[in-house]
Amino acid sequence: LLAHSMSNPSAWLEIDIGDSALYDVGLAAWQRAQSWLKAVGGPQYGMQGPVEVMEPDQQQLLLDSYAADPVWSSQGLASVHRPPPLCAGRLQLELFQQECPKTVANFLSLCTGDKGLGKASKKPLHLKGCSFHRIVTGFCCQGGDIVRGDGSGGDSIYGGAFKDEKQGLALKHDAMGVLSMANSGKNSNTSQFFITLAPAPQCDGKHVVFGRVTAGLDILTRINAEAASPSGAPRTQVTIAASGVGLA
Repeated sequence: LLAHSMSNPSAWLEIDIGDSALYDVGLAAWQRAQSWLKAVGGPQYGMQGPVEVMEPDQQQLLLDSYAADPVWSSQGLASVHRPPPLCAGRLQLELFQQECPKTVANFLSLCTGDKGLGKASKKPLHLKGCSFHRIVTGFCCQGGDIVRGDGSGGDSIYGGAFKDEKQGLALKHDAMGVLSMANSGKNSNTSQFFITLAPAPQCDGKHVVFGRVTAGLDILTRINAEAASPSGAPRTQVTIAASGVGLA
C-alpha cells in the first residue's frame, strides 16, 4: 500500500456489531426492571440498586415480584442484565485521492450524505444505517448496498455505475484493512465496497483500491471472529451506525 500522506482526505465509519432488534428488547427489559425498583422495589421491599449490582438472591426476588405484579408485568419482561453496547468503535480511513479522485469523491459523499437521493435509485446516497451483507472469514467484509442492502444493488453520486480508475487497480490488497471497491465486473463501481480482513492477492488488478484503515484494526479482528463465516453469510449483524469525513 501507499505510504501515509497528510494531504489525503480521511473518513470514518462507526461500527455496530450485534442484532439491533435483540439489543432494543434487552435494553427495554433492563429499563423496566430499573423503573420497578425505583417505584416499588425500593419503597416496599427496601431494595437498593442499580439492579445489575444487586446480590443474586435480591435480583431473583426483584424478578419474581415484578412477574407477580400484573400492572408491571403486562408491560413486558424485566431483566437485571443490561445488554452490552452494540458500538464496537470507529474505523478511521485514509483515502487515496491522488490515485482515485473519482472513487474517493464518491465515498466521501456517501459518508456525509450530502448529495441527497440517487438519480438512479431514488435512495439516500448515505452509508449511515447500511450493513455489511457479506463477511467472509479471513477474507473481507463487504457493504455499501444503499439500495437493497443485500449486495444486489448500489448507486453512486454519478447516477449509477462508474469506471475503474487505473491507478487504483494497480494497488495491492496486501494487508488487513485495505479499502477497495466491490464490483460485478469491469467498470461497474457504485456504492459497494469491501475491507480486507487479511491479505487478498486474488483481488489485485480486479478491484480498485482507494484507501486503507489507519485506526480500528481491532474492530476488523472482532468482525472476523464474531460475524464472519466461510460462506460469507454474517453470523451477526455488522452495521454502519454513523459515518463522516475527517479525523474522528
